[in-house]
This record gives sequence, structure tokens and C-alpha cells, in this order.
Amino acid sequence: MSATATSEALKDSIRNIGVLGTGQMGAAAAVMFQRAGFHVKLWNRSEEKLHASKTALQAVDDFLTRHLGPSHSKGELLLEPDLGIVDATSDALLECVAEEMAQKTELLRRLHGSRERGALIMSCTSALSITEMARGSGLEQVLVGAHFWNPPHLIPVVEIVAGADTPPRQVERATALMQQAGKLPVHCADVPGFIGNRLMHAMWREALAMVDAGVCSAEAIDQVVKWSFALRLPALGPMENMDLVGLSLVESVQRYLLPDLAANTIPAKALTTRLNNGDTGMKSGRGFYDWSMRDAAAVVALRDQQIVRQLEFLREQGVFPSTIKPST
Repeated sequence: MSATATSEALKDSIRNIGVLGTGQMGAAAAVMFQRAGFHVKLWNRSEEKLHASKTALQAVDDFLTRHLGPSHSKGELLLEPDLGIVDATSDALLECVAEEMAQKTELLRRLHGSRERGALIMSCTSALSITEMARGSGLEQVLVGAHFWNPPHLIPVVEIVAGADTPPRQVERATALMQQAGKLPVHCADVPGFIGNRLMHAMWREALAMVDAGVCSAEAIDQVVKWSFALRLPALGPMENMDLVGLSLVESVQRYLLPDLAANTIPAKALTTRLNNGDTGMKSGRGFYDWSMRDAAAVVALRDQQIVRQLEFLREQGVFPSTIKPST
């Protein structure tokens, strides 16, 4: 079945979507689906947290309205404290609870109705095995990985991951659903970390190794990344850049450089020492930076504004992926 045919069939088969979890991923996904015209039920195991999520839901919707315009095909978004109702009435479900295999499988096991009728069930895991999750929850025939990136209401890519037992039909349905919601679905094999996190942690491993070795400061690493190759990444991905540089030069540099790069298989001292001292990052007030001296909210706001302007620029230049559409 072609992507167009699958998308058309999806319009009839998926209208009601359940989102499980009201954290940043769950709240943003619920608003995204609502703005794309779907009817959404949002659930949390804590009724107090469920009702408290109204603030986050409104903030995401206001941000998107301000920067993308109002939605012209808006569905409804209901807060539903009864998981049984969400399970019984959803054509598709997206699990967005904490990144712990035991917690995810325990929740997914409870979706008896969705499993029996072959609904599309997706997990928003960023690294956990879909094969293991599906087998542990009895959802081998329905579960698909759908990894959103933070901030999920702005980053276009969603990694679509099939487990070893996942039928192709479920992958097609998840792909078409994400396209209708305005996202860019990218297929990936079920390997730890999928695509993006493997790339990101490879860079983080090298950055931490350089701090451990005294090559440079954490601040120097951020300056080099932000003000050099990061500036060209939206227009030129790593594989495109290798072609531009020339593969013979890439091979020559790698023969010289790769033996000297970090190959550690446990976290670096620069990371574990800070954790042992209670310096866990922005939330604790200190990590590699002293966040008591910086406005964390302003940093996050700057990140989001930069992403919006970057996406607008790429759309204006006509190089934005044609499969992505604003969810308005």
C-alpha cells in the first residue's frame, strides 16, 4: 500500500487517540494530535497531576498558535482519569510515562481492549528495546516505537521503531499517523538508542572524555559546537557533509583520528563525580554550569525561539521536507 493510500485509510480507522502520561512529551503530543483534528483523551495514574496538566497543555497550544497560527481543524482534548475508558475508546494510544522498562510494561499490559481489537499502540521511549517491551507486555502484534524529540511540539522528526515481532501494517499506520499530525517519521531498526540518541551520546562521550583529560573546559566544548558545525547542521547533515568534504579526505582523517577517540564503555568521571556531589544539572542548580547564576527559563525560551525561526527560514527557502505540514 502506498503512503498516500495508507494515509487515506488512516483517516477512517483512527480518529480517537489516547495519550498515557502528562509529562512534557505526553502534554505536547496531546496538543499536537488535537490540533491535527483528532479526538484525544489524556490520562495519568495521578488524577491530581492529570488536572494540573491543564497549565502545560494551554502553554503548548498558546505557543503554537502564536508562532504557527490557530488550528483550523482542531479536535477535542479531554482529561480522562479512567484508563479503562481510554483503552476501550481509542483507535491509537501513545504511552509517554517514565523511561523505565518495568513501569512501561506494567502499564501496557493493562491495555486489554486495545490489544484484542488490534489498535495501534505506540511507546514514546527514547532508547528502550521495543522488542523487549512488546514481549514483556504481550503486545508483540500491535506495539510500535514512536520516539519524539524534546521539545516535542517543535522538533519535526519522530523515530518509528519496529520490534522483532511488529507487523509491517502497524509500522505503516504509525508512519501515516505521524504524517497527519505534521511530523516527519523516520524508520529505524530496534537498536539501543535508535538513531538520534546513538549519535548524540557518541558526541557526549567524546566531550566528556576531553573534559576528563583536561583537553579543554566544558564551556569551550559548547562554544566550539554552537559556533561551528552546529550552525550548518540544519542545511547539511553529517552524511551530506562527508560527500561535500570528499570521502577520500574523510577516510584519511579517520585513519589518523579514530584510534585517539574515546572508546570507554562506562560513564566518564566528569559525569559521575558531579552526580556523586549532587550536581545533577539545571534542576539542582549546578552541573557543568552554575545555574544559580543563569536564568534557566530564559535559556529554554531561547532554544524554542531559535528552533521556530530556523524552521521558518527553511520553509521559506523551500528545503523543508515535503512530508511535514504545520498542525494548524
